Amino acid sequence: MGISKTTQEQKAGDNSSQYQQIGDDSNQIIIENQTNNYSVSGLTPTDIVAFTTTLSTQVSKQALSLCTQVSEDICVSKMRAFESKWNPVLTKMDGILDHFIDPKFQFMLRDAYISSAKSSREQDLDMLTQLLVCHVEKGKDMKIDAGINRAIQIVNEVDNDALCGLTIVTSLLNVVPADGDIYEGLKTMNDLYTKLLYTELPVGVDWIDHLQILGAVNIQTGHFHKLEKILCDSLDGYVCVGIKEGSEEHKAALGILKDKGYNPSVLMKNDCLDGYLRLKIAEKSKLKPELKPILGYYSKDNSLLKQVESRFLEIWDSNNNLRTIREWFNNISIWFRISSVGKALAQTNAKRCRLDYPDLI
Repeated sequence: MGISKTTQEQKAGDNSSQYQQIGDDSNQIIIENQTNNYSVSGLTPTDIVAFTTTLSTQVSKQALSLCTQVSEDICVSKMRAFESKWNPVLTKMDGILDHFIDPKFQFMLRDAYISSAKSSREQDLDMLTQLLVCHVEKGKDMKIDAGINRAIQIVNEVDNDALCGLTIVTSLLNVVPADGDIYEGLKTMNDLYTKLLYTELPVGVDWIDHLQILGAVNIQTGHFHKLEKILCDSLDGYVCVGIKEGSEEHKAALGILKDKGYNPSVLMKNDCLDGYLRLKIAEKSKLKPELKPILGYYSKDNSLLKQVESRFLEIWDSNNNLRTIREWFNNISIWFRISSVGKALAQTNAKRCRLDYPDLI
């Protein structure tokens, strides 16, 4: 009797199926589809979940450990870069060994290392170096040193455009040219701001709020005077009527110069008013005591003074950077006072840009 393939199908129970082929050269396939009755290499679903969870936890721990190691390596690299900045500067300073012995300096240096490790900007390393220099030079004054110490801790937290704005405002309120010639003095100022305008100036008020949160400024009620008034007040050696050439006042002023042994050229042409002369100074307060009587011969004509102010601002605005910062400053809508922390930040940032920046703290 011949043998032939037969097909047999039967149900094996609820939620299951069974399929069989019977006969010579036949394959037998049994498919079970019973809920919660899978079998993979002898592991139950609970075993699989436990295994994968354990494996995932181990991988996560290894990944986190690797990330931590990478972070530590980056920190070490940044701190080494910082050391290469401060070491050649501080080690040349007089009496520096006494400071290295001082625990206060060591704590400050530690904070500087921490800030350098957290920083993402190369410029912060230069600022931290300058702040340590300031501590060495000014640290005996605790009021000043408190600002320096706080500045070291927050260097890496100051937004770049806010720092730029702070530096510009600090400079406008505190820095004046030394040259008594208007054109040369303002050219020097324009060159300074060329260095200080290293990024876009901030707009709005968020940057001021940011600086207050960090303790760099204190917001006040009211508003700043327009820069025109600030300049005319601070640069009163430039912005003045002076002495009418050939007048009796001119003769009297020449007499004083002769008596004191000065050359008559000390009285120069007033570039802001034709036919008038002025002393070659930017600030009247910087005038030598023996020449101060000459100021008494200056004209006090307010209408002429208005002409001088107008002409001075024309000369100021003829310098692109000076015009830019004047327009920007006049749009600051909130008045603030710069704290000792802010001055420390502004000065060290300015010195980073230009080493001959004057000492303000």
